Amino acid sequence: MSPDAPPTIGETPVGKSAERGPGPVLARLARPVSETPTRLAVVADPHVTPTGSGTWKVYHRSETRLRTAVSTIADLDVDATVLLGDLTRDGRPVEYDVVDEILRDLPGPRVAVPGNHDVPKRWDDYDAPTPAEFAARYADDALPFVRRVGGVDIIGLDSASGGPDLALTDTHEGAVPDSQLRWLDTVLADATTPVVVLHHNVFHPRRHTGQFPDADFYQLRNADELAAVLARHDVPLVLSGHIHWPATAVRAGVRELIAPATCSFPQSFVVVDIDRRGTTVRLVPLAGPKGMAEAYTLAASGAAHGQGIAAHADRGQLSALPLVDERTPPRRVVGSDVPGAVRWR
Repeated sequence: MSPDAPPTIGETPVGKSAERGPGPVLARLARPVSETPTRLAVVADPHVTPTGSGTWKVYHRSETRLRTAVSTIADLDVDATVLLGDLTRDGRPVEYDVVDEILRDLPGPRVAVPGNHDVPKRWDDYDAPTPAEFAARYADDALPFVRRVGGVDIIGLDSASGGPDLALTDTHEGAVPDSQLRWLDTVLADATTPVVVLHHNVFHPRRHTGQFPDADFYQLRNADELAAVLARHDVPLVLSGHIHWPATAVRAGVRELIAPATCSFPQSFVVVDIDRRGTTVRLVPLAGPKGMAEAYTLAASGAAHGQGIAAHADRGQLSALPLVDERTPPRRVVGSDVPGAVRWR
């Protein structure tokens, strides 16, 4: 594949309604539903660093991509922005300073959960924020948390920090402590339209997209225990990040949607529209053809996980969107005869 021609991303028009939104439809889901239309911007894995360069995570563009996401979200009339973790490259104070400066321009409420790169690790030679400090900056002073937004309850879990009896300081794997699972069980009993968010994936990546290199490196250790709580309460949607690839899967009635990374191919975030018809998820690219080509080339020539992302793209997994359609789509007109419409190629 020519570096000037990365894989295409969908083929849908740009607009500003739930069905003609800010990017191609990634998924059209039957649930969740809400009588109060609710729009969420979901941003994952910015990995912001003012000093890093290169790698499949395209560190030298990480600030620019997050700034573009924030400026784009400002035009989308969202009810809230959800940040799914790995805000920073490694949790260094200078990285958080840049993130905070960028997020100051983010309109409306925001909530965030930490990723494995945001929390203290035993090999750090600096002080990454503690879970309490992260919560004070990004999560309404609480982890886990519940935040009512529009017609949904956003429920945030900390899968990255561990706890007194669950050490995660020497691994990038995740786990939800038993105390959070008990809390979640109680909270879900009273939630009307829950959307659960965390950094690590509940379902193993192979359930979503097929095998990634080193996929076990990205796992949630107690995924089965968490999945059981979610299924018991018939949770309609879980949002996660972590693997840097947009994907979705359903298990025991629980739908998980993985958001793409803003830093690496295919540099994007997602907009989630929830209304009485169901949920529409759109992919919003953050780079033009040259930026996409650069990120694709760095992925294809990078570490094993980056090569896995390039291989998934080569199989055309982003050119035949939506990934899933659980509703009959409305009649759609695309082409140059529609004012303002643009085909995604």
